[in-house]
Amino acid sequence: MTQPLLIPGLPRSLARDGWWLDAPVAGPPDVPPGEARATRGPHWAGLAGLVALADLLFWHHAPGLSLALFAFAILGVAAAGCGRLSARPLVLLVLAAAPVVEHLQALSFACLGLGLAGSLVWLRRPEAGTTEMLALAAAFLRHLPGHWLAPLLPRAGVLARITRPSRASQSARKALRDWAFPLAGSLVFLGLLMQANPVLTQMLALDLDLWSALSRAAFWGAAALFVAPLLSPELPAPVPLSPIALPGAARLGLNPRSVLRALVLFNALIALQSVTDLSILVFGAALPEGMSLAEYAHRGAYPLLATALLAGAFALAAQPFLHEHRAIRPLLLLWLGQNMVLCGAAMLRLEHYIDTFGLTYLRLYAQIWMGLVAIGLGLVAVQTLRGRNAAWLLTRCAALGLGTLYLCAFVNFAQIIAAQNLARANPDTDYICSLGPMAHGALLDAARANPGLRIESRPCAIWVPPQTPGWREWGVRSWRVARYSAAMTTPERTE
Repeated sequence: MTQPLLIPGLPRSLARDGWWLDAPVAGPPDVPPGEARATRGPHWAGLAGLVALADLLFWHHAPGLSLALFAFAILGVAAAGCGRLSARPLVLLVLAAAPVVEHLQALSFACLGLGLAGSLVWLRRPEAGTTEMLALAAAFLRHLPGHWLAPLLPRAGVLARITRPSRASQSARKALRDWAFPLAGSLVFLGLLMQANPVLTQMLALDLDLWSALSRAAFWGAAALFVAPLLSPELPAPVPLSPIALPGAARLGLNPRSVLRALVLFNALIALQSVTDLSILVFGAALPEGMSLAEYAHRGAYPLLATALLAGAFALAAQPFLHEHRAIRPLLLLWLGQNMVLCGAAMLRLEHYIDTFGLTYLRLYAQIWMGLVAIGLGLVAVQTLRGRNAAWLLTRCAALGLGTLYLCAFVNFAQIIAAQNLARANPDTDYICSLGPMAHGALLDAARANPGLRIESRPCAIWVPPQTPGWREWGVRSWRVARYSAAMTTPERTE
């Protein structure tokens, strides 16, 4: 029979309850081992590394490729904190970072931010479906400003904890009393010795720019405040996604009879407008006296676009009455078809106006927007034919809009605009100069095609190809334009 282990001096009650000495260390009750890790705060070593990386990438450097590299570093540190990294969040971030690698602009920066948020959410909830992930990403983005501002706001009890005497503060006061006189005396003797010994003065001389040091410390603090909420493994509660429903038609004063009559009248008006536009723009009918084709085009392009948008809104409001009368559905489809033709007429008008006055960013964006409106009206027609709900339509319209914006981030619109305007007889040189270095390739092509091309030599950004000071500011578009410029002969400037 084994004898129990007796420790001299140990109270009998503790010896009797000594089972706790060899009990395994366990985490919180009812918490799986894999999830105990998810309750921790941000990884402080990773946070410090990201702050150091931000200093390397952004301090006194313009952003560019560095933004994409920093986003991947954030995802990597977050993955290390979670203990896993699946391929899907990484692929999503690669797609989101591609526009920034192509060219840094507001649109590409927004793509990177949304993609990083989605990747972080997907990393922490890999099992979430599409709807749940969208809700979690929306909640994550909604709570980010609050997390960024929280450390800057005063908290209740912080001042009390600072002023409350504690064992640590007492030790600090004691150490201060013990070291105050020796350190102060050493500084006095050091000052005297430095006056007498120039070699010691040179060794201890500090060339310290206090303002630069404070600015850099503030940058580190701002970087830490920005990154820390992104590394937290906890996600806020998802935003509840209620079923999408259109406003009640009764609130708009609609009923089956008013919808039927409105469709008849609206279709007649749009038919009259379409016939007029086609006769002038396509078949060359005479314009009213004193009006040029350019004035006619400019006068109607944007109002026709607004008409098409209102037509789509009315089509959605009229859908609850599709089964109230057998003529409503075909009239509604006719209405949508005519408004798609109306969008085409608006695009023709804008094209005539561009031929007369030249291409600008606004006119090019308007052309893209008109095409999107026409496709959106087509989606409404498909929804009407198939009996889909509003959620089906809105998700596809959102995908269409976001997909178009994403593709536009890869297009060098400055090159397109400059190429078309430089091909004109009398180009607007002021506007061409404002397009910047990204249009330099179009200038080289125009000068090669037309050796007599002359643009004033006053400060004009289009004369200079894009400059990349270092790898941090590098972008595919600027590299491509600069490489093309190096392969071509730069046209001689006029004095």
